[in-house]
Amino acid sequence: MRGNLNDNQAKIDNADKAVRAALERKRKIIMQSKQIAYDMLSELYGLEGQELVDTVTTEHTLISKLTASGMTYEQIGELADDSSAEKYGKQMSFSESNHSYSE
Repeated sequence: MRGNLNDNQAKIDNADKAVRAALERKRKIIMQSKQIAYDMLSELYGLEGQELVDTVTTEHTLISKLTASGMTYEQIGELADDSSAEKYGKQMSFSESNHSYSE
């Protein structure tokens, strides 16, 4: 009986070591994945460090406000896709001289 307990304890110890090693490999993979995600966002925004964090946080906050007000992501996308030129082209311009009262 004694031999079986010692053998089983050795198996348990080996299993514990294998679990610790697997968890360490998992931790390294998670860290690599975080770095890849950071690099992708950094490239997308052209920013790094705190500037990147601040920009992503600001965008998240704005989108959260829009969705909280009832807008869908599709509606937010449509809003973003609207041409600024069309919107601003309809506004009055004080720099142009083609007013009906100018002469």
